[in-house]
Amino acid sequence: MNQIKTILVGVDFSECSRCALEQAVRLARWNDAALNVIHVMDSSAQDNSFTTFQPELDELRRLNREHAISRLAEWTKEAGAPAGHSREVINGAPLDVLLQETRSRQTDLLVLGITGDSLLPYGAGTMATKCLRKTGTKVLLVKQTHPRTFRRIVACVDFSATAQEVVKHALRVAGQDHAELHFLHVFQAEWNNWSSPARLPALTDFERGYSALLEGNLRQFAQAPPEASAVYVVTQAKTHGHGIAEYCRSVDADLVVLGNKGRTTLIKYMMLGSTVERLLKESPTSVLVVRPPAAPAESAPAGNGAKRLPLFQRPEPSHVHSFDAAGG
Repeated sequence: MNQIKTILVGVDFSECSRCALEQAVRLARWNDAALNVIHVMDSSAQDNSFTTFQPELDELRRLNREHAISRLAEWTKEAGAPAGHSREVINGAPLDVLLQETRSRQTDLLVLGITGDSLLPYGAGTMATKCLRKTGTKVLLVKQTHPRTFRRIVACVDFSATAQEVVKHALRVAGQDHAELHFLHVFQAEWNNWSSPARLPALTDFERGYSALLEGNLRQFAQAPPEASAVYVVTQAKTHGHGIAEYCRSVDADLVVLGNKGRTTLIKYMMLGSTVERLLKESPTSVLVVRPPAAPAESAPAGNGAKRLPLFQRPEPSHVHSFDAAGG
C-alpha cells in the first residue's frame, strides 16, 4: 500500500478476524508500519436490571477481560506480529471504539474481517460495513478463505481521481505479492434498455467499437510496468457493483480494490458510493477501499488552476456511468 505508517486491526476472535490479523501483520512488516491490535469487549448491551447481581457480574467481566488479554497475546504471537506492536482490550461499543481509535492513532489503514462473527456465507458483516461508511481512512476487509498472499487482484477503474489511487495501490500490492492484476472498467449500456435492440443491425459493430475505445482508455489510464502480469477488461452490467462481483467470481479473485466514491458530485452528500454498498452485499473476496487523494486541487474551482487528469479520448458522458452514488 502507499504511505502506510500506522495499521489498526480489530479482532473479535472469529476465524475471519484471525485472517485479518495475519494480513495486518504481513502488511505492517512489508510497510515497516506501526501495528495496533484491538479487541473490544462490547459493553453496549449492559442491562441495569442486573444491579442485584452486580458484584458477580463485575467478577465475570474481569475474568472475561483477562481471558481476552491472554487470547489476544496468543493470537498475535501465532501471527508473527512484529516487536513493538501494541495490543489492547477495550470496553465500549465496538463501532465507537474502532472509529475513535482510528482517529486518535492517525491510522492509515483499518483492517477487519469482512464478516467478523456474523457467520455470513458472503458479503460484508454489519460492523465492517458501518466502519467503512464512517471512517476516513483506507479500509481492508479480509475474507476468511483466501491465502495469506493475494494471487489475483481486480482493480476497478472509473477514470476518476480516486481511481488513480486505486491503480497505485493495486500495482504496489500486486508487485509485492507477485499477483496477477486485472484492471476492470464496468459500464452500463443505455441500449440494453431500448425496446427492440435486435432491430438495429449496426448495434453489434457499435458495441465492439465502443468497448475497444474504452479498453484503450483503460490501458492509457492504468499503465502497468512491462514486468507486471496485467489484464485489461471492459464489461457491461446492469449495476456496477453486481458487474464487479460477477467478474471477481469468474476469475476467482481474492482481492478487489476500488474507490469509495466515483466521479459524480452527488457523492459529496453520501459516505459511500452505491457501487461500494452493492459490492459489499455480494462480495466474493477481500475488499480494499481507498479514499480520494487529499489534494488542494479537489476544492479549487474549475478553471482556476485545479489539477486535471491526463487527457485521453472518452465516450460521451451520456453513455458511460462511473462508480458513483447514483449509478449502483
